Amino acid sequence: MTFLLKRRKDMLALMTLFVLLMSSSMTFAAPKQGQQFRDWVTVCQQIPGQKKQHCHIAQTASDKVTQEVVLHTMIGYLVGSKEPVAIFIIPAKLKQKHKLTLAFDHNFSAEFTVQSCEKDACNAGVPLDKPMMAAFKKGKVAYLKYKDGKKNKKIPISLLGVSAGLKALK
Repeated sequence: MTFLLKRRKDMLALMTLFVLLMSSSMTFAAPKQGQQFRDWVTVCQQIPGQKKQHCHIAQTASDKVTQEVVLHTMIGYLVGSKEPVAIFIIPAKLKQKHKLTLAFDHNFSAEFTVQSCEKDACNAGVPLDKPMMAAFKKGKVAYLKYKDGKKNKKIPISLLGVSAGLKALK
């Protein structure tokens, strides 16, 4: 697998739906749409009925062979929170409450569960509290790990550029 920053219609539709659902509880600063932070890119969307654009940083991981999107990761801030939240969209047939592990390259890991699933994808979110933010800053790569049927999945997420991207969102 490799990190590819691609725009796919299906993932953009899922991202748009997710941002619309979360727009009442998320607020973002106004960095530039498409601004690169190493392996992360700023994605901004105009939310209907609101003047401000809502932005987050994002990264898409695709399968090297099939070029299919295997994970889309978004990080942004909730209203009134100083801690960012990471959202993972997984185009897999998982069930709600399915266990996921975010494992970092320096032996730190966190477990959380799938929160909801639609027809083509599931999503999960995890607050990036102080220990998680330290792991994001210290590491170079994290892996989202889960079991899909009988297969163990381990999807890499580059951490290069997360700190700079989050700083731009504040």
